[in-house]
Amino acid sequence: MEYYVNATRELCEELELLQHNEADALCRANKAANLIKKTLTSFRNCLRKEDFNSLDDEIYFFKYTKPQILAYFFHYSILAELEHKKIMLTDDEVKAFIDSKHRMYRHILRDHIEFVRYYHEGLTHFDNLYFLRGANNYGFSRLSNGLILDPEFNTSHDVVAANIIAFDLFQKHFTPKPELQPSFGPPPPKLKWTANRLDLVELIYALQASGAINYGDADLKDLAKVFETMFQIQIGDLYRSFHDISNRKKDQIKFVNRLEGDLERKILELEGFN
Repeated sequence: MEYYVNATRELCEELELLQHNEADALCRANKAANLIKKTLTSFRNCLRKEDFNSLDDEIYFFKYTKPQILAYFFHYSILAELEHKKIMLTDDEVKAFIDSKHRMYRHILRDHIEFVRYYHEGLTHFDNLYFLRGANNYGFSRLSNGLILDPEFNTSHDVVAANIIAFDLFQKHFTPKPELQPSFGPPPPKLKWTANRLDLVELIYALQASGAINYGDADLKDLAKVFETMFQIQIGDLYRSFHDISNRKKDQIKFVNRLEGDLERKILELEGFN
């Protein structure tokens, strides 16, 4: 997954530069669409050579990474088409074009209303059906033609997820609120805790004990709720989990100590590139 995460970050940086350096709207939209298409092609070629390390990685890619990038491709393709049409259309015709795209997105979302609710609420119980290739295609989507044409790079609902994100981009672009102008870049990424549950409990207790949050006055339950929401994980009985950590016969503090070693290795690795 590291390659996909880094490539996505690099794409966002390129789009950021393009946004600031390219004044012509049509040229900017075309260049952005081409950059995004190049990234998607690179992802497809990478998957042909090497598959994901785990099913969790595959779900994350098709639930968040690919849909976010594909959403920007949809978005910039519409902007490019609009800028091209502006040359020949009246203001009323331009408005009609924008309205038609709005209806298109509304139609797609209405056709998948249960999935839209599932995706917006950050649910996970059907992820193995929606976001794994070759899964039993639960509620097979009308937008899944790509799954038939290219089953190695599509799932039953990754394109629907992309349209959900693209519609949000579309609405923000055409009905912006001056006091809340959206910053450029993809929607905030959905983060998933991929270490074990006790590691997270250990980190929560360490942060609380260190005084790094609210000067040490942060309630453990409040911290746990924040991490559960942020990382899509159910911690369960926090105090029981910490009791299990404290009862370890060997290496009570496993995760926090490992973080120190991992950080030192990262620093050495970065120094090696300088």
